[in-house]
Amino acid sequence: MKHTLLIGMSVLLSLTFSSCKDDACDCNGQLIGMWEADVFMSLESVGYPKDDNYSPLIEFKSDGSYDLLLDVNACGGEYSLSVNDSISISSPGCTKICCDSEFSVKLSTMLPQVSTYTITGDELQLSVSGWGWIALNRISE
Repeated sequence: MKHTLLIGMSVLLSLTFSSCKDDACDCNGQLIGMWEADVFMSLESVGYPKDDNYSPLIEFKSDGSYDLLLDVNACGGEYSLSVNDSISISSPGCTKICCDSEFSVKLSTMLPQVSTYTITGDELQLSVSGWGWIALNRISE
């Protein structure tokens, strides 16, 4: 009986300590929180000017969902993380009130194409293969 109990406890402990060894989770919660979209870093970014009076916001939640606040519309979706800082972001479901800026519309269409992310301090970079990246700044955790 003691032998079975020891094996069970060692399995439980190994699962607890190894659960974040593969980079398939945001183990220290760096991505979780509210981010402000700052700029597109791509050759075509000049075609999508950002409104100086408003920056779209995206909040990544710990349950794998996200909220996206555009100039006028609100959106939501899901994301998942996998190894090597890979991220998969679903297409946002948005209200259809009216008149988001070109920058906001482009942001919402680019999110499902994001393949990797990098966090340096309070800066998040969402990378799109063959296009460039979206630079965001943390505004809350």
